[in-house]
Amino acid sequence: MITANNIIICFRLSIALELVNNPPVFFLDEPTSGLDTVTTVQCVKLLRQLAKQGRTVVCTIHQPTASLLELFDQVYVIADGRCIYQGDTEAMVPHLQSMGLPCPRHHNPADFIIEITENPQNINMLCEEIQNGKLYKSSKLEVPPIEPINNLELKICYQTEDEAGETQIVLSNEQCMYKGNQYDGVRSSLTSLSSQVSKDNSSSAWMKVKKSDAKMYPTTYFEQFSILLRRMIKQISRNRQALWIQAIHHTMCGVLIGLCFLNMANDGSQMFNHLKMCVGLVIFFAYTQIMVPVLVYPQEVKLVKKEHFNGWYSLSPYYAALTVSKLPVQVTLNIVFCTIVYFMVGVPFGTSRFICFCLIGNVVSLASEGLGLAIGSMFSVRNGCAIGPAAIAPFLGLAIYGFDFAHRIPLLMNILMKTSFIRCGVVAMVLTIFGFGRTPLDCKDVYCHFSKPDVLFKYLDIEKSSVWFEIGIMVTLMVIFRSLCYMGLKWRFAT
Repeated sequence: MITANNIIICFRLSIALELVNNPPVFFLDEPTSGLDTVTTVQCVKLLRQLAKQGRTVVCTIHQPTASLLELFDQVYVIADGRCIYQGDTEAMVPHLQSMGLPCPRHHNPADFIIEITENPQNINMLCEEIQNGKLYKSSKLEVPPIEPINNLELKICYQTEDEAGETQIVLSNEQCMYKGNQYDGVRSSLTSLSSQVSKDNSSSAWMKVKKSDAKMYPTTYFEQFSILLRRMIKQISRNRQALWIQAIHHTMCGVLIGLCFLNMANDGSQMFNHLKMCVGLVIFFAYTQIMVPVLVYPQEVKLVKKEHFNGWYSLSPYYAALTVSKLPVQVTLNIVFCTIVYFMVGVPFGTSRFICFCLIGNVVSLASEGLGLAIGSMFSVRNGCAIGPAAIAPFLGLAIYGFDFAHRIPLLMNILMKTSFIRCGVVAMVLTIFGFGRTPLDCKDVYCHFSKPDVLFKYLDIEKSSVWFEIGIMVTLMVIFRSLCYMGLKWRFAT
């Protein structure tokens, strides 16, 4: 059941979230909608308290009560898309009276100014008097300003750094972009700035802010990383359904692959089955990890873009936390899968071989996830569903190319195949299963040509390759993919 108390709590919570970075300006669209009189007053008083602390609060509101209207410092009234009043709240009633539209005693000024807009002549008259918002009516000025204040077009143009290490923010009468929202020294309103400039005879005013006071973020990168990491880990742990689905998926696939190649890893007559097993293992890691980010991450990018725009945290600590937070679950499930397959297919146990077997699976998984994150960071879900499989298809084609004529593959093609992390994973998996001083395989036939691992390596033209070299290439490709993801996020945040 939704109550007024719940609404005011949610409203205050949303303001508290925006206050994390202490922004200088708040824009609120109808913050009092759906609230009763008491909670409406509480909300406006809360906003007034924030404004008194040095912030600018801009609200849209419809027909407030007289007591509520008095809480606002300035009013901007629009009718038929034109401004009919801009100025101090206290000056609105005297202004209307000077225009021959006196507000009756004990009448709500907000209701009155809306009632008089029913007459188009009143709208034209008020709009011409206020010059469609170019004039500002102040209760402190006895004589209206000679020149419209807004004609000065005062805005923060640019910032420079002098020899003393101070940041200079330039205010001029040119039309410029606002770039100084993090500096406390320039958080005054446009009216006060224009009055300051009007006192000076120069066309621009200079304001200096110490560099130590111009921090982009309220906390250090490490604190941002720590907070984001704890939040992401908590989100992952709370999504129990997703954790169970992943656990069941890795367990069932491990059992199915183990059953397909049950006790074949020590059979010298099953060479082609050995290659199929290695290709199947690597493809499992590749396709399992690439599609999840492609489908899920585009929605998260929208939220991250909003939080980054609000200045809550920088991109670098967020991306570091994103990478680290996924490692515990991902590495654990990959090890579970590798353990099931390793012992079911009958690979002779060796500590170094088992560690390398699990390491290859995790590196392929992380590289594939990096590719998926890169796609998810730059494209929508609809486009990513088409780009994801299309992006991994060339890697898969290079992975299965030329095993039956390895010695006849041209040098250029060999170099091109090294760009496929799936190909490197397959080669590393073969070297791991049949390397590390492996004794000849059992032979149940009269003659097994590939019972000796060295013969298999020579046939595949990988006798000079090294497991660690292949892993190094995969790590390099993983870094490239994740760098593309970082650049994709940076591009999305800039647009």
